[in-house]
Amino acid sequence: MQTQPPKQAGILAAPNLDDDQVIGVVCGLRPCRRGGLRLEIEQRADIGKTILHNYGHGGSGVTLGFGTAVETADNAEQCLQDCEPIGVLGAGVVGLTSARELLLRGHRVRVYAEKRAKQTTSIIAGALWLPIGVEFGRSVSETEHFKRVLHASHSVFQQIDRERYGVEQMPIYEPAYALEEHRLFGNGTIAPGERLDLLPLAGPPRSGRVFRTDFIHTDQFLDALVDEIHELGGEFVYRVFEGIDDLGTLDERVLVNALALGSREIFGDDRVFPARGVLVHLKPQDLGYGVHDGFRYMFPRRSCLILGGCFLEDDWNDQPEDAIVDEILAHHRRFFGLG
Repeated sequence: MQTQPPKQAGILAAPNLDDDQVIGVVCGLRPCRRGGLRLEIEQRADIGKTILHNYGHGGSGVTLGFGTAVETADNAEQCLQDCEPIGVLGAGVVGLTSARELLLRGHRVRVYAEKRAKQTTSIIAGALWLPIGVEFGRSVSETEHFKRVLHASHSVFQQIDRERYGVEQMPIYEPAYALEEHRLFGNGTIAPGERLDLLPLAGPPRSGRVFRTDFIHTDQFLDALVDEIHELGGEFVYRVFEGIDDLGTLDERVLVNALALGSREIFGDDRVFPARGVLVHLKPQDLGYGVHDGFRYMFPRRSCLILGGCFLEDDWNDQPEDAIVDEILAHHRRFFGLG
């Protein structure tokens, strides 16, 4: 196999996609919900708890997490009594951002989780700051609410220590034939892409566009969230919840539900469904750009080069399949002209 096409002037370095670069394959289930985000207060007299729901982020947990945390904390302050502790269910990015926001507001917080942060689906994410794989809303009011959450999250991303959290601006190239979703750029958070007669990428000459957004190195991002929660006095307890009755045994009266897919079983929400994704991890390569073509994409994380992927709705299989992996590799090799 020819590992690199001939170098051309003005063309960015091509990735090395040889078999010997592959270091692993991961599969994750995006926690989607028909009807989109659920951010509301539910009184559960059967277990004596007030539940603050915060789930339905789909493929945008990292993108939306800070914003939904702000609204969840606002909801909490309607329910909490002075100095009353609060429990957070789940240690994925949504649970961690919720815990952080509550702690910053001076609340006592305990995070309950079956898995540690780096064992959750959140670690698998790319993660590009882009609201994809999630419903924007089915009415004008729902869409406006979604945009408010999006803007709140974007605002926090501008305030955090970006070096500590592993956040950097990155140019993202899309071929002209890729579906252009104007709603992703018409909300005031990401500037519309610039059209290019020729993408500066190796492979067959093609037109396209480029936009800039934040790329989040999720392993570093999750570490920073966990560290900050500890620094702010938060506590972690690891346990499994078999059903809703288990929540009644917790000390806290008010609980944030950030259980994502677990909300289907624990809270009986049949609108929750998985969207399966498969990623190929290669040895890290300092490319400085990403490629996005729907759910086929390439992002250079510091710990690995990520090739994706797929978005298979209602597929609960959390194991990668050779055929999908082979097609992901073949797609990117074709794209970059690596024969």
